[in-house]
Amino acid sequence: MWRQNQPKKTEIKFKSLLSNTIHEVCTKRPGWKETDRDDWDFIWADKDWIRMHFDEMRSQLSNTARVNHFRNHYELTRKDHMVKNFKRMISSLRREDRASEAAQYDFFPVTYLLPQDY
Repeated sequence: MWRQNQPKKTEIKFKSLLSNTIHEVCTKRPGWKETDRDDWDFIWADKDWIRMHFDEMRSQLSNTARVNHFRNHYELTRKDHMVKNFKRMISSLRREDRASEAAQYDFFPVTYLLPQDY
């Protein structure tokens, strides 16, 4: 595993763009140090900031850097979007003549979004 080859860090640099409980918890953690620079190991940002900055910062991230959101995270974290993606996968598999794999996607519940699906 790649983590086994990494030296253990004695200090974790974090950046929080929000002043909330997360910021408070990170500040109180032993070995964690807040930074204003771009050399952070962990960043907590809102989804809009991630959407605007992720592409430009992705190439500069180290292998150990962690972000609290990933771009387009709502495609999996919102049930209606997740089901839409499951249905898209089923259609794609059927078009590729992989019906047995498509049948594996029968586990999600009936989903609707009100008022659009009323």
